[in-house]
Amino acid sequence: MEIVLHNSISLDGSLTHFDIDMGQHYQIAGEYKADANLIGSNTIKTGVELYGEAPPEESNDFKKPERDKNLPNWVIIDTKGILQGLLHEVRRFEFCKDVIILISRETPEQYIKYLTERNYDYHVVGNKKVDIEKALDLLSEKYDVSSILVDTGSTLGNILLKKRLVTKISILVHPIIVGSKSHNMFRNIDANIKLKLLSSKTLGDNNILLVYEPIY
Repeated sequence: MEIVLHNSISLDGSLTHFDIDMGQHYQIAGEYKADANLIGSNTIKTGVELYGEAPPEESNDFKKPERDKNLPNWVIIDTKGILQGLLHEVRRFEFCKDVIILISRETPEQYIKYLTERNYDYHVVGNKKVDIEKALDLLSEKYDVSSILVDTGSTLGNILLKKRLVTKISILVHPIIVGSKSHNMFRNIDANIKLKLLSSKTLGDNNILLVYEPIY
């Protein structure tokens, strides 16, 4: 399975405290034409809350959307149910075919009821935390997923790198140094990972897109 880790960073590797070119970021993400986007719940929660309070649910939010079958499903890891009351904002996103939630055996029953009532696909793949390997096997077998774009914060991406599951790293570097406030994308990697440069391209206002292949 191809797993592309895609993100936008500052020159010193920070994921936060600078203005990301979101249009360019998502244009690049779309060009990978992945079958699914894998995202952590904290990333989703931060993104939704960035635009203020979520609007109330409507009747259509309880139904699966009818969209282009070629759009990617958004697969969200949410074992603690922190997205309860917020998922309709994700489902409404026009470039998302629908939402699939990965949970564990310790996920609150109230959240499972919330998912069931709104016709979200959800799967229990782990005890306390989601078993990533089992989750990938499930996505392949049940949803015919052969390519995944991981567009999230540092935690999930670092876990996938440590497990040697990432096949490509796509980095949009912005011309800014964050400095002491930097939240480094690879902060939890504790061993060197060698990379092979596949391509480099200057985009827009001096942003640079770097694409690497990890050599494990």
